[in-house]
Amino acid sequence: MNERAEFELETSSVAQKYMLLDVLIHLLRRAHFNCESHFPEIFSGYDITSRQLALLLVIGRQPNSSQKAIGEMVALDVNTVSDTLRRMERKGLVRREASLTDARSICVSLTRKGFLLLESADEDFHRLERRVASQLTGDEEEQLKYLLRKMMNIRLDLGRAA
Repeated sequence: MNERAEFELETSSVAQKYMLLDVLIHLLRRAHFNCESHFPEIFSGYDITSRQLALLLVIGRQPNSSQKAIGEMVALDVNTVSDTLRRMERKGLVRREASLTDARSICVSLTRKGFLLLESADEDFHRLERRVASQLTGDEEEQLKYLLRKMMNIRLDLGRAA
């Protein structure tokens, strides 16, 4: 008997309900991969990851912040932040020290090397942003950022200096 005859070729009712390119979770995943695919090309000379760049930006904006506060500003859990900062410390980009006011808290600042790396990355950061949003108008880009923050319940003021 032909193996193929044992299977009925039929269309799945579940698959019929969803057009993959109209499924939010799939589009978000593809958008993430698209963003991440541009990072190595633009930041190849920096020896950092996109997550490390995000942490450098937050620490550069608010030096001596606690790991917990940094995690909140970047929307990452404390363990991920701690592991990433440990690698960044080994590269000489950040300095982690016990807080003077709370012995349980670790505060993080940029080293001179981290500061200079961040300063030199300005134009490349803009280039990455422009490339990722190249198909959007300025208004569409702002709307997308607003909607993504709303979807993830992220307050825009978390990363702002007081």
